[in-house]
Amino acid sequence: MTQPGPPDKRGRRKLPRASVDTVAVILAISLGIAVILVLTAVIISVIDRTTPVQTLGENTTQILSGIIGGLIGVLGGYIGARVQQRREEDK
Repeated sequence: MTQPGPPDKRGRRKLPRASVDTVAVILAISLGIAVILVLTAVIISVIDRTTPVQTLGENTTQILSGIIGGLIGVLGGYIGARVQQRREEDK
């Protein structure tokens, strides 16, 4: 557990703040953008009636599923590595 820092001018001790990991935030935002793009593609497909069945094609669905799955995998792997690194630093 982290110890409080030295007291400030008022005599209060501040706990160190946990920093947000920039890479994890970027990956999470890109995952959100990918999901929004998929929903937008489906809505545009329905509005334009470009396909006889109002869904995405098989190839498009496979590509988007692969991209979203890959983003989730990279995000999970990165967060897991950071947790392991912090555990090793605490020992």
